[in-house]
Amino acid sequence: MTIKIENAAFSAEIDTKGAELQNLIRKSDNMDIIWHGDKSVWGNHAPILFPYVARCLGGHFMIEGKKCEYSRNHGFARDLEHKLVEQTADGAVFELTQSDDTLYRFPYAFCLRTEYKLTDKGLNWKLTVKNTGDKAFRFGIGTHAAFDFNGHNAEDFVVEFENKTALTAVDCTPDAYLVADANGKAPVTKPYGEKENGFVPVTSEGYGNGHLFANNGSNWVGLKNKKNGSIIKIQTRDFPYVMIWQNTAGAPQFVCIEPWHGLPDAENTDHLWQNKVGMNDLAAGAEFVSQQNITVE
Repeated sequence: MTIKIENAAFSAEIDTKGAELQNLIRKSDNMDIIWHGDKSVWGNHAPILFPYVARCLGGHFMIEGKKCEYSRNHGFARDLEHKLVEQTADGAVFELTQSDDTLYRFPYAFCLRTEYKLTDKGLNWKLTVKNTGDKAFRFGIGTHAAFDFNGHNAEDFVVEFENKTALTAVDCTPDAYLVADANGKAPVTKPYGEKENGFVPVTSEGYGNGHLFANNGSNWVGLKNKKNGSIIKIQTRDFPYVMIWQNTAGAPQFVCIEPWHGLPDAENTDHLWQNKVGMNDLAAGAEFVSQQNITVE
């Protein structure tokens, strides 16, 4: 089911499957900020990633002695129906809670709450994870919004970090798993080596399986059009990692800017959930909040 919200400046549609943002349209020029989801290129728009982000080596984790299998990257939240619990003209709230479908892969009671609220400059986007059970758990969370080129060439854009300090890359294998050092430790970081601090060029060659960064303290990261100076920003405050990715099928048509609380599996993973790096710990009854607001300037 698709839910529509709007205000004087923007409209948006959200699918109850995955509570996924489908579009974000600026009314002044009818420009859709979000990639339209052509399945021949990349069939998503802005998925929510939970209870882990990125790649799972071998398609499984061991959680409390149980083998928990996953067939896709980025967890299960994007594939499941979320319940619409509140709707106003310019906002909507969705919840996903544990079920038989989640418990065999993530054996914990939880509530994932997704809140969307349009503003005069874009969209407020808030995720809350609540541990509704009686034991602590570990989790990862992130978002995967794809920002559309809208007919412009890839080379017309640059990815800009708010802080203009040298970027630090998280070293990944060609298959997008964490590289481990000589002692078997991951993650390994290194200077990204950009020509201008805080700027990552966008090219027609794309980013392969993505370029992963340790956040340099930036409150936002944006896709900037060098020709007209416009920029689409996503809030990255308090996120330790940011992934940038482009479609790998055909010529690049968008850039995903992905704030992450979490990391891919290491190339030498032991598959144990308790050893997975980059995760958050949540006590029974506690909540975790992330905010990834989108601003269009």
